[in-house]
Amino acid sequence: MTRRPWGDIPEACGSRWGKAEWNAMNPSAVRLSAYLIAIGCFAAPRANAQEPAPAPLTGAPPPEAKAVVEAPKSPSAAPKIEKSPDGTTVSFSSGGVLTSGNSRLFALSGNGVYDTRVGANGIGASILGNYGEGAVPGKAIQATAANLQGRLRYDRYVIDQLAVFLLNTGRHDRFQGLDFRYNLDPGVKYLLLKDPKQTLWVEAGYDFQYDIRRNADRTILDANKNPVLDAAGQPTLLDKTRADHSTRLYAGYKLGFNKEVTLATGVEYLHSVVDSTRYRLNFDALFAAKVGGGLAVGLGFSARYDHAPLPEAQNLDTATTVSLIYAFSDVRAPPAPTP
Repeated sequence: MTRRPWGDIPEACGSRWGKAEWNAMNPSAVRLSAYLIAIGCFAAPRANAQEPAPAPLTGAPPPEAKAVVEAPKSPSAAPKIEKSPDGTTVSFSSGGVLTSGNSRLFALSGNGVYDTRVGANGIGASILGNYGEGAVPGKAIQATAANLQGRLRYDRYVIDQLAVFLLNTGRHDRFQGLDFRYNLDPGVKYLLLKDPKQTLWVEAGYDFQYDIRRNADRTILDANKNPVLDAAGQPTLLDKTRADHSTRLYAGYKLGFNKEVTLATGVEYLHSVVDSTRYRLNFDALFAAKVGGGLAVGLGFSARYDHAPLPEAQNLDTATTVSLIYAFSDVRAPPAPTP
């Protein structure tokens, strides 16, 4: 191979300097410059070879630009209703407080829930009880809370999001002046939203209530909390029993923040059609976090408001509980959608 003179390299690579200008330079500088130019000269074709060939001209308009962040979907889109799978769920919860010494307090609460779904039929049952007693030093221990409630419910689903139901509730509450209260509630339930993460539904119907009152709480009191006497000088008593008829509205919501943390809440409103000044409002909420092995820790709150309670009873009862929950379920998760 014939070695190319140093001055020929710049011309071969398209330099603006001629052979005479390069030969007039210092030999060392000529060699260094020639090396750099040669590297650039022979590398340039390789870099150009890696560039993709331009797209052929087709006459078609350029594609529309896409936003980096997409706009939210239309809120008018219908919510998706997931069909509830068949199966049974059972849960138990309990909590309590025990103190001694300068203050003595004992309180216990318990709750059990059973739900099953078979085809278009849903059956549910629950029981809830609270008991408490306490005293300050030097005083006898007295009961401060004593109530027990049981409930049975049947749902018949006409379609996946619509059902008719019949609800039966029995309750004993010493400090509401009730030996027994029975409620019968037929109605209609409609699912507004149901997916693996959240459920929203509403109910509307009729409520029949029948009370059997405690004898100790039947005395009618005046504005000064003194018994109202009849003509014979005897305390005037309320009727032993009372029936009422009301309209009923209910809204419930369940949210799964993730597989371990859930929130369930509901509010119920009942308005009497016998006495338009009487109404009741009930609220429940339960925040639960799983700890493993079917166990969870729950923080619950409930409120019961009665616009026209018995004479010595308060309008509002509230309860805040911290409990340990154990749950079992054989409900299978719905199959993943086919891609």
